[in-house]
Amino acid sequence: MLIDDVVTHLSPQAERQQLTVVKELAADLPFIPADKDRIRQLIVNLVHNAIKFTSPGGRIVITSKAIDEAIVVDVSDTGMGIAKSDLPHIFERFYKGDRARSQEGTGMGLAIAKHIVEAHGGSIRVQSEEGKGSTFSFRLPVKSNLSEQS
Repeated sequence: MLIDDVVTHLSPQAERQQLTVVKELAADLPFIPADKDRIRQLIVNLVHNAIKFTSPGGRIVITSKAIDEAIVVDVSDTGMGIAKSDLPHIFERFYKGDRARSQEGTGMGLAIAKHIVEAHGGSIRVQSEEGKGSTFSFRLPVKSNLSEQS
């Protein structure tokens, strides 16, 4: 599964940050007609952000499940969270909420994630509270309206 590949790829970075990464993946998820490389990029962006914004000793949990003709994937962390005022803008291109952490990255990762999900007929959202972490959730329909082909 793509999530396993991404976690394996990013585990050295998580280990350097002294983070615990837990996968709670449903078995036998339905097939989604999707661009595998783009979905991998989506998952990498979300997991990488969780690693980047979680303090040493923190925890990241990645779950997958089938719900109502869709697959839902959650990436939750015990990181710094996102300010309430930043939440409406978090998926905008070049947006960086916390200026203290803005020296890293381009501000494109979450905008790209949103574009990938929407191109596959899905949706993405975030729940977060400052100081308590974030959960990014995306939903992809089993029957996709894939508008991008590679």
